[in-house]
Amino acid sequence: MRRNSTLDAMLDTAEANGLCLWSGTEVQRQILRRRVTIGELTAVGAQCYARTSYWQALSAEDRLRHLTRSLTLMHPKWVFGGSTAATLLNICDSTRHMRKLHRVIDGNRVPRSTGIIVNHYIEETAPIIIDGARVTPLDRTAFDCARWLGFPDAIAIIDSILRQRLRTKSQLDRSFRLTNGKYRNRALHVLNWATGRTDNGGESFSYGVILEERFMQPQLQVVMPCHNEYGNHDRVDFLWKTPDGRIIVAELDGRIKYRDASMYVNGSLPETIIAEKEREERIRMEVDGFVRFSFAEAYRRTPLIRKLEWAGVPRTTDFRSP
Repeated sequence: MRRNSTLDAMLDTAEANGLCLWSGTEVQRQILRRRVTIGELTAVGAQCYARTSYWQALSAEDRLRHLTRSLTLMHPKWVFGGSTAATLLNICDSTRHMRKLHRVIDGNRVPRSTGIIVNHYIEETAPIIIDGARVTPLDRTAFDCARWLGFPDAIAIIDSILRQRLRTKSQLDRSFRLTNGKYRNRALHVLNWATGRTDNGGESFSYGVILEERFMQPQLQVVMPCHNEYGNHDRVDFLWKTPDGRIIVAELDGRIKYRDASMYVNGSLPETIIAEKEREERIRMEVDGFVRFSFAEAYRRTPLIRKLEWAGVPRTTDFRSP
């Protein structure tokens, strides 16, 4: 197919501004669809398009930001909320929640959700502008995520807010109690168990699964008595002190340290692997049970449950669903 210099210039401009391309007329739509047919363009959703090679090179978060910027220009009154707003506010890094765009509407009639757009009704809230998109403010976003998402995903977002010290727990509690919306008890339940002491969203999600599966609440990011050759004490992700006096540790396997060269010990992958094995050996000598699990195992639940049961982590009746 022949090159279209006008279309190429429009795509270049869109990419330079971190935007997708959208059509204003039926003729333009037909041109874009033909380019999609031959693979030159990708229909990325909500009537937006991008060069296939350009789109494939973007991260999930960058794709979401391109779409929200573009849709804000196409629909200046649109407001994004829920996990979409959370991503733009840098309190959610889960790519699972970047596949849909959550739009909030302050009206009695909410349009049917279609394609990648999911519509929600909330009472009128003054939006803020983040990276070219209109989004719900932090407190409203936290409240909506805590009541709309499953417990592990919700606690990951609240933990992120606490970990970054964007709000205190008491500030969120006051805000949640003053904000109108269904399922407020769910939001308060999530907030009750959040600590902000996890290192990242994966640990928070795993913590949520552990609690929801009725295991005894673990201590988080615990400093151990053992230390490395530099005198730095080892830390563990989860630790239980059982009623019968045993100490059990669980570690989320952060595999990025084996893939990201900037995290290698002395710039060496073999040294990184050896250092991690030595660290695990030191910890095992201090505890009665040790569990290592991946995020995939926490997400699937059953593999993590089996490992915790095998290690003897006690169950509890303390956790109650709202």
